[in-house]
Amino acid sequence: MSTPPHHPPTSYGSAASCHICGAIPAVHAVVRGHRGLVVTLRFLTEEGAFCRTCGTATYRRMTSDTLWQGWWGLLSVFAAPVTMVMNIGARSRIRALPHPVGNLRPQLAPGRRVLARPPALAIMAALVAALGAAVVPKLIPHTQPTFTAGDCIRNHAKWPEQDLEEVGCSSPEAEYWISDGDKCWGKDWLLYLEYSAEKKTLCAHPMSK
Repeated sequence: MSTPPHHPPTSYGSAASCHICGAIPAVHAVVRGHRGLVVTLRFLTEEGAFCRTCGTATYRRMTSDTLWQGWWGLLSVFAAPVTMVMNIGARSRIRALPHPVGNLRPQLAPGRRVLARPPALAIMAALVAALGAAVVPKLIPHTQPTFTAGDCIRNHAKWPEQDLEEVGCSSPEAEYWISDGDKCWGKDWLLYLEYSAEKKTLCAHPMSK
């Protein structure tokens, strides 16, 4: 990762100058980043006196890079969030500065805020998708199929568990035909009462193949 050349801060009265552009005022800060490398990891730092503009640009770049580079390893899953939390103090000190003046070199472009950059948008989209996958199915009402004598069914579970679906009696998927419950014998199965349209006992008989 390329970093701007470090220039020792000079002093204008009591105010330090930015080590990147030379503007004042500036504040000393350490901006951190993290990169996960599957089986290892790397901690990145940029330390120096930052003006508001260059400090904001550095914070946004390193945080955005951490959002997409910082998860590729088991330990990185924990290290990346800790790194971003550690940047909060530096960000607060940089944001408290007034607009810089007197820059001697080009300033860094802050660019878009972190949450408006592609890595953050991709993570938020993934979180929304995961939340939707977990919540939406629970919001969809479950329609319980019901049967009467003469229907044909198949069981998607292993007996005696029952996850029944109605199929055509001429379909090769038909596994059982249904009669009233008093006709059960041998290898027949009594259906759960919840599957009965008339709330009476039904019996499932294996189809003759």
